[in-house]
Amino acid sequence: MNRISRLLWALFLVGLVAFTGCKPKDADIEKSLATALGAYPGVQVSVKDGIATLNGEVADEATRSAAETAAKGVKGVKSVSSNLTIPPPPAPVVINPDTTLQETANAAISSLSLSKVQAAVQDGVITLTGEIKKADLQGLMVKLNELKPKKIENKLTIK
Repeated sequence: MNRISRLLWALFLVGLVAFTGCKPKDADIEKSLATALGAYPGVQVSVKDGIATLNGEVADEATRSAAETAAKGVKGVKSVSSNLTIPPPPAPVVINPDTTLQETANAAISSLSLSKVQAAVQDGVITLTGEIKKADLQGLMVKLNELKPKKIENKLTIK
């Protein structure tokens, strides 16, 4: 009986070693994950004890969900811990009211001593008319763009 129990223990240990030897290694899982997540730019992955951790920034919730699902489908992954973030939407562009734009556009034109340039503002659009020297045009456009109009229509004649 003693001999049979030793034989059973030996077989059990061999089976245990064989079973644990077949378990995927974290490095192999990580390599498979990197391939599976290659379609998701900005996603980095690390694996420890079969647990995949996703880090990085993705464009939207759908991309985050798809990356998590793809990671869960990789052989050897026990679970997925997601630290993926979604950037906040850009701040809305604030367009100054027409009266403010008109006053500040006129002040900008005056500060550059451009007596032959006129600005008219309608619905956030500054329309420039008159004459300007080529050397003065860029400076004027920089100052007017700082006012945050919806658009600048340049109908100036360049002299």
